[in-house]
Amino acid sequence: METETPMDVETTSTNNSNNDKNNNSNNDKNNTTIVKTSSNIIKEGDHVILDINNGEKFSVVKVKLGSKVKIGKKQILINSIIGESYYSSFQVSNEKNTLERITQKEIDDRLNNLVELNQNDADNRNLDQNNTAQKLTQEDINEMKQKGTDSNTIIKTIVENSESFKTKTSFSQIKYLKKKIKKYSTIVKIIKPTLKSLTEAYYKKDSRKICGLRFDSFGQLLTLGNIRANSQVLVVETCMGLVTGSIAERMNGSGTILSAYIGKGPSLSIVNNFGFDTDVLNTIYPFNLNITSVLNKGEDVGKLPPTASSGIYDKQVKEKEKQKLKDEKDEVKEGGEEENGPKTIINQRNDTSNENIVKLLKDGVWSLVIVTKYSPLNILLSCWPYLNSSGSFVIYSHFPQPLMEVHQFLHKNQMAVNQQISEIWMREHQVLPKRTHPMMGMDGASGFILYGTKVTKPIQKSLPTTITSTTKTTTTTSTPIKTASSLTIENKVIDATTTKPSSPSSSSSSTTNTNTTEEEQEDSESALKKRKIDGEQNKE
Repeated sequence: METETPMDVETTSTNNSNNDKNNNSNNDKNNTTIVKTSSNIIKEGDHVILDINNGEKFSVVKVKLGSKVKIGKKQILINSIIGESYYSSFQVSNEKNTLERITQKEIDDRLNNLVELNQNDADNRNLDQNNTAQKLTQEDINEMKQKGTDSNTIIKTIVENSESFKTKTSFSQIKYLKKKIKKYSTIVKIIKPTLKSLTEAYYKKDSRKICGLRFDSFGQLLTLGNIRANSQVLVVETCMGLVTGSIAERMNGSGTILSAYIGKGPSLSIVNNFGFDTDVLNTIYPFNLNITSVLNKGEDVGKLPPTASSGIYDKQVKEKEKQKLKDEKDEVKEGGEEENGPKTIINQRNDTSNENIVKLLKDGVWSLVIVTKYSPLNILLSCWPYLNSSGSFVIYSHFPQPLMEVHQFLHKNQMAVNQQISEIWMREHQVLPKRTHPMMGMDGASGFILYGTKVTKPIQKSLPTTITSTTKTTTTTSTPIKTASSLTIENKVIDATTTKPSSPSSSSSSTTNTNTTEEEQEDSESALKKRKIDGEQNKE
């Protein structure tokens, strides 16, 4: 019986064949085992993130044989990364314009071997920022570059011709060397695309395209929105598919994601960069937000045009479906045809027709996520009828004013409970020996979030009551529902009907009547007291 091996193991052995007795004892010392899981290997067709010089620049590319990527001012061939594991480091070879494998230990050793660091109690008090400490000119450095001099040699020559390098502290020297290594050599790390890595890459490139979202913002969005497997989620976003991809990554192919777009067609380009399987992609149903408006008016959805093509997203789904069908056909050929012939697979799950979208909307969703650059109130009201009672909603905005409008509207109409507006705030810290401090160049705030739970008003049943209010000319009869506001109004109406109107001429008579009633009460009280006293005397 054959067993599947989920991982490929590469083993290099350097045992000495002459010492057979010591082979068992030296196996652990002399064997080096590199474990590469199937999910951790870079394959052709995968999307990867190139981290250039430790976060200086990010580039999201698709791996293909013979493809070149622009790194700096050169076009670099990336064939060498195929078959390597993610998070491996490569150095750009200036002579061949290719990527060469390099380990972190080699990078650290090169940094330590460039020059001997200062171990004395030096300080930087006498350093002058007048650009006169370097003896080499820019022409000399460019001449070494044109000759093809190695980057280590260039950096070492620059350090030797610097008059202020020896007077710096060891921390300043390391910082100076790292800066020169970034300038004269290029280190590329291959990162696996995940929500965190993609968010950092696009935030570094242009944060406005993803509405200023950071990876810590997604932590709150997914948690407060109650995003989980086997759930139905309605999402409205203008972040090129980053929010939709984050929800799909959390649900992992279990559930339904209704991704509404505003405009001519869906923009889900970032969803492709996650590298999802077909099962995960088939849970995403893009549709035009106008469908909800038409449904709310009670009009026929058939008059609307069909859902626009999502471009690269649809192309990727079709490519993966073709590959899946091809693999299953190969399996059928190897194992022979079944009794009823080979199975034909029809992808009915990802039916993005307007009729199917209407059916999914009417079934209701349990989570509503809105991340757009437009006013969220109108979008919320358009999607509100399709959020089930006790469902969670979360709205992100770069400014608090739009969220305040939504909060006041929902609170005034008693449509939600547990509403809260919170500011997303985070600060990164550099953690290094004797120099731990907050990062200086970063954004503290990343916007605001409004979240809550939908509620529906209960139907309050009450016995019909008739209330009559009389005036000089008209009489009205009504049967109101017993609510808090109606009860206060009802009490006011009852008080108004029981009190009689008074005229100016009867004001004097009313005052005399009140005086006489007070005198009669005093006389009756004095008579009762006399009777009690007489009764006590008779007993004695």
